[in-house]
Amino acid sequence: MVDGSFDIIRKRRIDDVDRISALPESILQHIMSFLPFRDVVRTSVLSKTWEKAWHTFPDIEFDEKLFGQDLRNLLLLGFDELDSGHKRFDQMKRKLLNYWEKVLQSRRWEMTSLRKFTLKTERLSDLEFVHQCIRYAVENNVKVLKLEISLEKDVFYNLPQMVLCLKSITVLKLRGFKLESPGSNVKLSSLRELYLSDVDADAHVVENLVGGCPLIEFLSIEFCGGFKSLKLFGLSKLSIIKVQSNSELERMTINAPNARSMAVIGPDILSDINIATCKNLKFLCLCTASVVDGWLSNLIPGLPLLEGLHLGLCYELESIKISSSSLKRLRISRCMNLVEVKFETPNLTKFGYEGEIISFSSGVLSLLETDFYICSSNIDNEWYVKFVELITKFHGFSKVLNLQSDSGQIAIVPSALRQILPPPLSGAKHLNFAINMPFKSFPIAQVLDGLLWMSPHVQTVSIKFGQDFKTFRFQFSYKEHLLCGEEIKLPVSCWKDCIKKVEIEIISEKMELIETFNKVEMITEADSKWYAFEDELLLEKIDKLVSQSHWLESY
Repeated sequence: MVDGSFDIIRKRRIDDVDRISALPESILQHIMSFLPFRDVVRTSVLSKTWEKAWHTFPDIEFDEKLFGQDLRNLLLLGFDELDSGHKRFDQMKRKLLNYWEKVLQSRRWEMTSLRKFTLKTERLSDLEFVHQCIRYAVENNVKVLKLEISLEKDVFYNLPQMVLCLKSITVLKLRGFKLESPGSNVKLSSLRELYLSDVDADAHVVENLVGGCPLIEFLSIEFCGGFKSLKLFGLSKLSIIKVQSNSELERMTINAPNARSMAVIGPDILSDINIATCKNLKFLCLCTASVVDGWLSNLIPGLPLLEGLHLGLCYELESIKISSSSLKRLRISRCMNLVEVKFETPNLTKFGYEGEIISFSSGVLSLLETDFYICSSNIDNEWYVKFVELITKFHGFSKVLNLQSDSGQIAIVPSALRQILPPPLSGAKHLNFAINMPFKSFPIAQVLDGLLWMSPHVQTVSIKFGQDFKTFRFQFSYKEHLLCGEEIKLPVSCWKDCIKKVEIEIISEKMELIETFNKVEMITEADSKWYAFEDELLLEKIDKLVSQSHWLESY
């Protein structure tokens, strides 16, 4: 009797501990949705309750990033030259596919409505398994279907026609497939988002596929081949469009009157772009495309709602006129033959430019922020004069001016020119400068000296080294007899005559990719150290501090 009572008490305690299993199935599945899929599968052995929740769990994710890290490591190491590497890869791949097949088999007897099915795998040879996955997803009325596979080079898997007749699907993502003519059988009546990447299809197939999606809102066609032209009409719901790096594309016509955002990125043979009917565009990106001055100057005024424009690597642009009363953000990057930009943009608030020094002219500009990434391989005195004139002009236009360069050399204006040129950023209180190189490779004190000449009464200077994720932040206090409140009352042009003390913060950032739950996140950690120097021998002290930083990092 006593033993029986003890068993009852023990059973009650166990039941009390496992209260999670008593939760409703929907709650258990909500918990499962935060786990990597391989851990979701493992929950099926916890109890019969968890097993049932697993068999009706609406998401399946077969992704080598989650299941096959060792496989990915082999690919990164490049095992092609080693027979043993090939054999090991094939064995690991077969083992992984067997496991995925068992997962499918364990769920087949419990038909359910699938919310999401994902298959992502490299160098796949078992095409029957792909067909099994597609058939299972279709039979269970999947809503989000992502199929990303890679076979041998230039070999594609023919997509089964049953995918194009699935009325339940809302998101379709395909990579590594060949699309054959679907005729009039495309009936993706619920599809909102379509992603095509590394897909082989002719123009007729792509146009029929998109045309069979009357509710489509998002369209992405990237790295695809087989078609030289793309014509899309009657897409009244289409809002976001991305056409990128489709190797054979030469001509493109898109009629999407309600599109808000469009990115057209290459190839450089793409020379015929007709998007004039997309009157509601708010953002437009044109990169690596063969667009010319007159076409662009005529296009922009016809987009009355355009707020953001990015032009990049458009090598045929030479002299352009940007005329828009709605434009707020403009970026021009590495259009290497461009020599002149004329602005008629009264509401422009942010401007970014990357390239050689060119001519800019404008009527009225009142910018909140300007980013200049100056690229030049031939820096001489004439170049410095143009550079000083350029940043002087935009200092007058802009509240914040950010400078960036590949080497930092642009900041070191020769002493002879400093005697005859006025400081271009006089009156600026904050100055941001970025250098796209390791900070060990350039004497930071010389850069700081140049920046302080540009803005002799600046309060803070921030110098960031992009390749090292390291930032030097300088805060200056000035001699009291030169101050009137917070302003310098004497027109002293040399910073060495003004500064009393400088406080230096060195910020080191570390960035790491961490897999959390069912996604990969970028985690940034920052470590900072503070130093303070008096003005005497300031540059020498900064050089010594930087040298110590080098030694500490290499230790």
